[in-house]
Amino acid sequence: MKKIIVTAIAAFIAIGAFAQSNAQDKVEAAKLKATTKYESAKEKLRKANRKAYINDSLIEAGKIQVEEAEFLIKDLNETKKAAIKEFAEERKGFNKYLKDKDQAVAKQALADVKALDKLSADSIKKIDKAIANAQKASAKGKANISKGETGQKAAKDAVKAAEKAYSDASELYEELTGNTAEEIVKEEVNIERKERADKKDKKSKKDKKKKDRGDDDDEDSDEEED
Repeated sequence: MKKIIVTAIAAFIAIGAFAQSNAQDKVEAAKLKATTKYESAKEKLRKANRKAYINDSLIEAGKIQVEEAEFLIKDLNETKKAAIKEFAEERKGFNKYLKDKDQAVAKQALADVKALDKLSADSIKKIDKAIANAQKASAKGKANISKGETGQKAAKDAVKAAEKAYSDASELYEELTGNTAEEIVKEEVNIERKERADKKDKKSKKDKKKKDRGDDDDEDSDEEED
């Protein structure tokens, strides 16, 4: 009878231990799941914030492109206007000699007018090309602004959703682990510092061993010389 009672007690203890172990396993599994969810939410938030930053940068860069290009276009148009006026005034000076009685003078005036017209055409062509390039830069800047604004809306929605997921994951993590968000960050920093310290310590020990081996080799060499 005693043997039966002892066996029953042992079985009861074993069942209790198994149940406790099973419950503990479930708690640990829940903690692991919460940790994974927290880390995943944190990474998604980081990526969402980065996308938002990239779109902000694209918008700002586009605005600068447009501003610089529009300023250049205005400046080039003024330069073109002034050049046309200057060439026209200079041409007037040659025109009065085109019908000169002296054929040599008239011939030279015609050559000068042709040379001036070519110089004028080439100069205006260069200015027009520069204006066209500036207009392309302005168009590209506007496209960047549009692209950034389009992406920014989606990015902001993603950040909002990621912040909500991160907040929920943080609360669950804190509830199961007993660590606050601040403690989590401190723990991560401490772990990182410890890893760096361990690496540094290992390197120091390794360097010391190398140095010691080098000293031993020197001593052996001295003994051989003696």
